[in-house]
Amino acid sequence: MDQDLGWWVRIALDGWRERSGPRYRRIAEALADAMERRLVGARTRLPAERPLADALGVSRGTLVRAYDELADAGLVERRQGAGTYVRPRPAWTQAPVENAASALLRRRLAHDGPAGHDDVIDLSLSVPAGVDHLPHVEGGLLPHDLGSYGHGLHPAGLPELRAALADHLTRLGLPTTAERLIVTSGARHALSLVAAALVAPGRTVIAGCPAYPGFSAVVAARGGRLVGVPVDPLGVDAHAVERAAAQARGPLVYVDSAGHDPTGALLSAARRDSLLGTARRHGALIVEDLSQAGLDLDLDGRPAAHLAAADDSVIAVGSLSKMFWAGLRVGWVRAPAPLRDHLLRLRSASDLAPGVPTQIIAGRLLRAAGAGWREGLRATLRDRRDLLLELLARHLPAWRVGDPRAGLSAWAVLPITESETFTHLAARYGVIVASGATACVDGGHHDGVRLSFAESPRTLESAVDRLVAAWEEHTRRLAASR
Repeated sequence: MDQDLGWWVRIALDGWRERSGPRYRRIAEALADAMERRLVGARTRLPAERPLADALGVSRGTLVRAYDELADAGLVERRQGAGTYVRPRPAWTQAPVENAASALLRRRLAHDGPAGHDDVIDLSLSVPAGVDHLPHVEGGLLPHDLGSYGHGLHPAGLPELRAALADHLTRLGLPTTAERLIVTSGARHALSLVAAALVAPGRTVIAGCPAYPGFSAVVAARGGRLVGVPVDPLGVDAHAVERAAAQARGPLVYVDSAGHDPTGALLSAARRDSLLGTARRHGALIVEDLSQAGLDLDLDGRPAAHLAAADDSVIAVGSLSKMFWAGLRVGWVRAPAPLRDHLLRLRSASDLAPGVPTQIIAGRLLRAAGAGWREGLRATLRDRRDLLLELLARHLPAWRVGDPRAGLSAWAVLPITESETFTHLAARYGVIVASGATACVDGGHHDGVRLSFAESPRTLESAVDRLVAAWEEHTRRLAASR
């Protein structure tokens, strides 16, 4: 399809022929879906009938009838001699504005059901693909009698889980006591609580870019001003953080030191010390994301440099989703006592306490995950990382792929200006990946994609085959449009 028609037209009408019914109705339905998803805003002029008809390989009469169908439904307005325009809709009928993150969610939801689900490979989620890797737990995951837990409402989390989490963090190099921890429903919930306490409208929040895909939404929900700084194999650029902090008033600095998501970079000890110095000089607060702690993949023996272990004022958050299973929805916050109490008060406004059964399961898994199991997990992820990197280098040599040192995902830079159109096409080929726009906070990384390597070797091989086919189709379309 002609590039000049606009990216939203190409995405909206991609696959229109596979819809059912007469051709005019298939086109009308595809355009109506685009309006519903807010790919196209109110008062936008639709492409002229003849150029779009030529691009789709249909007659002008078919396009006229499709536009008439939209006009009859009240979705567009036909203006004599001026064109066809999308009509504004009442505010209560409008869906949220479409962006890269919501488009990714929509693609996942489209395949998240019994029909066709087994044939779609999802590499957009940087978490284990199943539960076969979990450590064996003697006596089952849940006790027979939950009555011993009383009313089950423990706002900070079950004492036994907080004790297990404290042992886990201490083992990873962050000495912790149960009293400092709050159990949350995953790392995103933990970040949302911290943001609710610390991010006022207009406050500067500094983060590496690309960033954890959910982070920008957390900051935006509080009205924060997000400033992106570069990331390289040694982690976030500490000099860039210093420059950004010097221009702000009491900024918040977000650092995922134990494995940057999505690049897998490990923060160096020198950069840790530099960031702590920046915080002291400029009155900054540091939020450290340790969701990927314990998932270092290289064998050089260099552990991640935790900021919270070196400075008690650092607020640490994390999750068990990366190590165990995202379906547990267990995360945590480690904060100084005054802030911890404030976070608990904030939590009570919307969430009385985390669920007891999932906390019991999480605690038992933590106690069962010995050193041998943890090393086995790292070895498995290391092998799968190496396999994915080798497959991409062999079959997609035009892609520049980083070498992740921790975590479960790799970051690939594509030789195009934006990857959203390609990821949309890749989903049609049966593989879902996260576009660079979902992880970009400064507009400079829309050419990337995040690829999980947590799947089995056979699944990774099949996924790369599909990516190759989608990439060949995408490059053919680009060449034809020039």
